[in-house]
Amino acid sequence: MNASSSTFTPQIDDAWFAVVPAPPLASAVALRWREIWRANALHALAAAADGLGQPLPGLLAAVGTVDLQHRLAPRLFARLAALMEAMQRGDGYAVYDLVQAWCSDPPPTWTTNQIDTESIAMHSWERDLLAEVRNTKLNNVDPLTIYPLLETELSPLQAMVQEALVRIAQVDGAMHAEIQQHVTLIKLFRGPGVEGFSSPKAFGAIWLQMPQPDQALAWFLEHLVHECSHLHLNALLALDPLLFNPSEMHQAPIRPDPRPLFQVLHGTLVLARNCRVHRRLIAQWPDLGLETELHQFQEQLARGVGVLQARMQPTPRGQQLLTALQVELER
Repeated sequence: MNASSSTFTPQIDDAWFAVVPAPPLASAVALRWREIWRANALHALAAAADGLGQPLPGLLAAVGTVDLQHRLAPRLFARLAALMEAMQRGDGYAVYDLVQAWCSDPPPTWTTNQIDTESIAMHSWERDLLAEVRNTKLNNVDPLTIYPLLETELSPLQAMVQEALVRIAQVDGAMHAEIQQHVTLIKLFRGPGVEGFSSPKAFGAIWLQMPQPDQALAWFLEHLVHECSHLHLNALLALDPLLFNPSEMHQAPIRPDPRPLFQVLHGTLVLARNCRVHRRLIAQWPDLGLETELHQFQEQLARGVGVLQARMQPTPRGQQLLTALQVELER
């Protein structure tokens, strides 16, 4: 999903392209992202109605009037992505089925003000995303085998998520505000190969490997910040490409294999955010034992900034973001 998929042209503020989170910035970026979703959804549904020869006045009205001041459920982004892909490949049955699922989805449930925790593979809208992840092949990395949790009791982990959110709020209210703007659903899985991921195709959901019980708090403290920062940068990339050479392959700051340069930018931004929050967590709660993680983040951040300085061909707003990353590195 991107700003060019329809005639909608969002207003953009250069101040949004910052590394340091801020509540007004997060709110404005989140609202623009939802506006882009609505413009693309109206465009896609109108095209589907035309192609199917059946008007969809109720669904179009519901999309046009949904309250974008609230977070949208990830399934709405996933449904739009699947609909656009089905139309692109000319799969009429899939278009019919997706539109039917959307027509049957009560609009009052489209928005949310909370963050829930659940297993993967609970909903039909996840199917394509899970297949995409499971089919990913990476050099020098174990296969991405991810499994649902079946009958695992999740209330202790949900409580740990809430504790992590409270602690983040106490040390970095701005980062907490950004999480509250972007994250709606934590999808837990078992299996090696990947610690976590997120996708603009299901914006608001973050997928995380289930942590060991004695490591759960530290796990969520790191990954809530990490995956939220990915979501935030995806929203910014819908407003500005940030770099002119996104597909060039270079060494990534976190992963062992070379990655496209836009993913290097992603990794470097999330590391800057993790460094910021971990420094504050250590100062407030030294007993959490996060010093090793912070040291690793700082080393990885330096590598990421070094690659971007040497290789990134930034847009003006991309240069603004790169300069801000350099400042964070020097803290």
